[in-house]
Amino acid sequence: MPAVIMPPDIIPPAQALSDARAEDSNALVLNFLTLRKAVGYIGLALPFALVAGENLRDRLLSDAGRMGVLLESSISAYFHTGMREVFVGSLCAIGVFLLAYRGYDRRDRVLSNIAGVCALLVALFPTFEASREASDTATRAPDSVTFFSGADAPDPHVVGYVHFAAAAAFFALLAWISLVQFTKSDTSAPTREKRERNIIYRLCGWVILGCIAAIAVAKLLLDDAAERSSHFVFWFEAIAVVAFGISWLVKGEAIAGVND
Repeated sequence: MPAVIMPPDIIPPAQALSDARAEDSNALVLNFLTLRKAVGYIGLALPFALVAGENLRDRLLSDAGRMGVLLESSISAYFHTGMREVFVGSLCAIGVFLLAYRGYDRRDRVLSNIAGVCALLVALFPTFEASREASDTATRAPDSVTFFSGADAPDPHVVGYVHFAAAAAFFALLAWISLVQFTKSDTSAPTREKRERNIIYRLCGWVILGCIAAIAVAKLLLDDAAERSSHFVFWFEAIAVVAFGISWLVKGEAIAGVND
């Protein structure tokens, strides 16, 4: 019986299946990296978008022609401004991704999922801090209707306490993920690029923890007037959010020079 010669353009079924699986796996990795980068960009841009958007809106709508840069006392206070949708939408996007994030192991998944729940709680349970957008006297914006209140009544204080606890847990978990989960390696001898990434992860994690500590000290030592006038909480929250964004951008291989 003559030997069967397979045409060169016909791929054996087993090889075709293997190639298809490899292609699907590569596509999943690329999509995963894209999601990581998207979360990183959201974190990096959020403080700047809130400040720029509120000031632009203030210039366009204000009859008083107020000069200077308008800053809220915290990032969370932007819930009670015209940038509410940006604040809530960004946190919901981060929260949903963290809930879907599989990570390396069960601990990684659990911590990411808890962080995702905390992000959603921060978005849906607003701070009881008043915004400054309504007037220079820091009166509450009249359009801050929530799940828990109407336009003419503030939220119950328990809502603010849930927000504060969720925000603290969210930042603490992000620091843990950067310091511990992101620095894990599959080998005892990581590459130079992996060691460089670990330096960035640890730096971002410690920056987040330092910002949490600084905010706690400010809450203890500063009265409400001093806290609002200095924007102390806003600046340290902004630094922590930017550090979070950088950490996830590195994890998503968005920064050249530190990739495998």
